[in-house]
Amino acid sequence: MTPEVLSDNPVLAVALAALTPGVEPRYALLVGLGLGLGLLESLALSAAGVLVLGLLLYTAIDTVDRLMEALCSRKRLGVNPGCIYLALRSSAARRAGGYVERYGWAGLIVFIAIPLPATGMYSGALAAALLGIRGPRLLASLLLGGYLSLAITAVVGGGVAVVST
Repeated sequence: MTPEVLSDNPVLAVALAALTPGVEPRYALLVGLGLGLGLLESLALSAAGVLVLGLLLYTAIDTVDRLMEALCSRKRLGVNPGCIYLALRSSAARRAGGYVERYGWAGLIVFIAIPLPATGMYSGALAAALLGIRGPRLLASLLLGGYLSLAITAVVGGGVAVVST
Protein backbone atom coordinates (compact mmCIF):
# COMPACT_ATOMS: atom_id res chain seq x y z
CA MET A 1 0.00 0.00 0.00
CA THR A 2 1.44 3.35 -1.02
CA PRO A 3 1.54 6.48 1.17
CA GLU A 4 -0.77 8.20 -1.34
CA VAL A 5 -3.49 5.60 -0.76
CA LEU A 6 -3.25 6.11 2.99
CA SER A 7 -3.21 9.91 2.82
CA ASP A 8 -6.24 9.79 0.51
CA ASN A 9 -8.06 7.53 2.99
CA PRO A 10 -7.31 8.74 6.54
CA VAL A 11 -9.82 6.30 8.07
CA LEU A 12 -7.88 3.36 6.60
CA ALA A 13 -4.60 4.94 7.71
CA VAL A 14 -5.82 5.23 11.32
CA ALA A 15 -7.23 1.69 11.32
CA LEU A 16 -3.94 0.22 10.06
CA ALA A 17 -1.85 2.38 12.39
CA ALA A 18 -3.91 1.20 15.37
CA LEU A 19 -2.83 -2.40 14.69
CA THR A 20 0.83 -1.61 13.98
CA PRO A 21 3.41 -2.47 16.68
CA GLY A 22 5.07 0.67 17.96
CA VAL A 23 2.20 2.87 16.79
CA GLU A 24 -0.83 1.17 18.35
CA PRO A 25 -4.14 2.99 18.93
CA ARG A 26 -2.66 5.76 21.08
CA TYR A 27 -0.52 7.10 18.26
CA ALA A 28 -3.10 6.20 15.61
CA LEU A 29 -5.12 8.99 17.19
CA LEU A 30 -2.33 11.42 16.31
CA VAL A 31 -2.14 9.98 12.79
CA GLY A 32 -5.83 10.77 12.34
CA LEU A 33 -5.38 14.31 13.62
CA GLY A 34 -2.37 14.78 11.36
CA LEU A 35 -4.34 13.61 8.34
CA GLY A 36 -7.13 16.09 9.03
CA LEU A 37 -9.71 13.96 10.83
CA GLY A 38 -11.50 15.57 13.75
CA LEU A 39 -10.66 14.69 17.34
CA LEU A 40 -13.86 12.72 17.91
CA GLU A 41 -13.52 10.73 14.69
CA SER A 42 -9.85 9.97 15.38
CA LEU A 43 -10.69 9.04 18.96
CA ALA A 44 -13.54 6.72 17.90
CA LEU A 45 -11.38 4.95 15.32
CA SER A 46 -8.53 4.57 17.81
CA ALA A 47 -10.89 3.30 20.53
CA ALA A 48 -12.14 0.65 18.10
CA GLY A 49 -8.47 -0.19 17.49
CA VAL A 50 -7.95 -0.80 21.23
CA LEU A 51 -10.81 -3.28 21.24
CA VAL A 52 -9.69 -5.10 18.09
CA LEU A 53 -6.02 -5.20 19.11
CA GLY A 54 -6.87 -6.27 22.67
CA LEU A 55 -9.01 -9.16 21.44
CA LEU A 56 -6.41 -10.20 18.84
CA LEU A 57 -3.56 -10.21 21.35
CA TYR A 58 -5.68 -11.94 23.98
CA THR A 59 -6.65 -14.78 21.65
CA ALA A 60 -3.28 -15.12 19.94
CA ILE A 61 -0.72 -14.90 22.74
CA ASP A 62 -0.71 -18.59 23.77
CA THR A 63 -0.59 -19.81 20.18
CA VAL A 64 2.17 -17.39 19.22
CA ASP A 65 4.18 -18.36 22.32
CA ARG A 66 4.03 -22.07 21.46
CA LEU A 67 4.92 -21.47 17.82
CA MET A 68 7.85 -19.20 18.61
CA GLU A 69 9.23 -21.53 21.28
CA ALA A 70 9.10 -24.40 18.78
CA LEU A 71 10.72 -22.26 16.11
CA CYS A 72 13.50 -21.12 18.45
CA SER A 73 14.25 -24.70 19.49
CA ARG A 74 15.19 -25.54 15.90
CA LYS A 75 18.88 -25.19 15.33
CA ARG A 76 19.35 -23.16 12.19
CA LEU A 77 22.00 -20.87 10.90
CA GLY A 78 21.08 -17.21 10.52
CA VAL A 79 18.45 -15.15 12.22
CA ASN A 80 15.74 -17.10 14.00
CA PRO A 81 12.48 -15.14 14.39
CA GLY A 82 11.36 -17.41 17.21
CA CYS A 83 14.42 -16.58 19.29
CA ILE A 84 14.01 -12.86 18.52
CA TYR A 85 10.40 -13.03 19.72
CA LEU A 86 11.45 -14.80 22.94
CA ALA A 87 14.13 -12.15 23.56
CA LEU A 88 11.58 -9.37 23.05
CA ARG A 89 9.15 -11.14 25.37
CA SER A 90 11.82 -11.40 28.07
CA SER A 91 12.74 -7.74 27.65
CA ALA A 92 9.11 -6.65 27.95
CA ALA A 93 8.66 -8.78 31.05
CA ARG A 94 11.72 -7.19 32.68
CA ARG A 95 10.38 -3.70 31.98
CA ALA A 96 6.85 -4.50 33.19
CA GLY A 97 7.93 -6.79 36.03
CA GLY A 98 8.49 -3.96 38.50
CA TYR A 99 4.99 -2.63 37.95
CA VAL A 100 3.46 -6.09 38.31
CA GLU A 101 5.51 -6.94 41.41
CA ARG A 102 4.53 -3.67 43.08
CA TYR A 103 0.89 -3.38 42.02
CA GLY A 104 -0.11 -6.89 40.94
CA TRP A 105 -1.89 -7.41 37.63
CA ALA A 106 -3.13 -3.79 37.83
CA GLY A 107 0.53 -2.85 37.39
CA LEU A 108 0.31 -4.30 33.91
CA ILE A 109 -2.52 -1.83 33.21
CA VAL A 110 -0.23 1.02 34.30
CA PHE A 111 2.62 -0.31 32.14
CA ILE A 112 0.36 -0.50 29.08
CA ALA A 113 -1.16 2.93 29.78
CA ILE A 114 2.13 4.84 29.85
CA PRO A 115 2.34 6.41 26.36
CA LEU A 116 6.07 5.97 25.89
CA PRO A 117 8.11 3.86 23.48
CA ALA A 118 8.57 0.22 24.59
CA THR A 119 5.32 0.23 26.57
CA GLY A 120 1.85 -0.43 25.23
CA MET A 121 -0.42 -3.25 24.27
CA TYR A 122 2.09 -5.40 22.37
CA SER A 123 4.76 -5.08 25.08
CA GLY A 124 2.12 -5.63 27.75
CA ALA A 125 0.91 -8.82 26.07
CA LEU A 126 4.48 -10.10 25.75
CA ALA A 127 5.20 -9.29 29.39
CA ALA A 128 1.97 -10.95 30.50
CA ALA A 129 2.94 -14.08 28.58
CA LEU A 130 6.18 -14.41 30.50
CA LEU A 131 4.73 -13.30 33.86
CA GLY A 132 1.91 -15.85 33.59
CA ILE A 133 -0.96 -13.37 33.44
CA ARG A 134 -3.69 -15.03 31.43
CA GLY A 135 -7.45 -15.18 31.04
CA PRO A 136 -9.76 -12.34 32.08
CA ARG A 137 -6.95 -10.43 33.82
CA LEU A 138 -4.94 -10.33 30.60
CA LEU A 139 -7.90 -9.07 28.58
CA ALA A 140 -8.81 -6.50 31.25
CA SER A 141 -5.21 -5.29 31.40
CA LEU A 142 -4.98 -4.91 27.64
CA LEU A 143 -8.29 -3.09 27.27
CA LEU A 144 -8.07 -0.85 30.34
CA GLY A 145 -4.41 -0.01 29.72
CA GLY A 146 -5.10 0.63 26.04
CA TYR A 147 -8.02 2.94 26.78
CA LEU A 148 -6.11 4.81 29.51
CA SER A 149 -3.18 5.31 27.17
CA LEU A 150 -5.55 6.54 24.49
CA ALA A 151 -7.17 8.96 26.97
CA ILE A 152 -3.77 10.38 27.96
CA THR A 153 -2.79 10.82 24.32
CA ALA A 154 -6.19 12.37 23.50
CA VAL A 155 -5.78 14.98 26.22
CA VAL A 156 -2.33 15.94 24.96
CA GLY A 157 -3.01 15.42 21.23
CA GLY A 158 -6.47 16.97 21.41
CA GLY A 159 -5.06 20.04 23.10
CA VAL A 160 -2.44 20.35 20.39
CA ALA A 161 -5.13 19.96 17.70
CA VAL A 162 -7.33 22.65 19.26
CA VAL A 163 -4.41 25.10 19.66
CA SER A 164 -3.16 24.55 16.11
CA THR A 165 -6.56 25.21 14.47
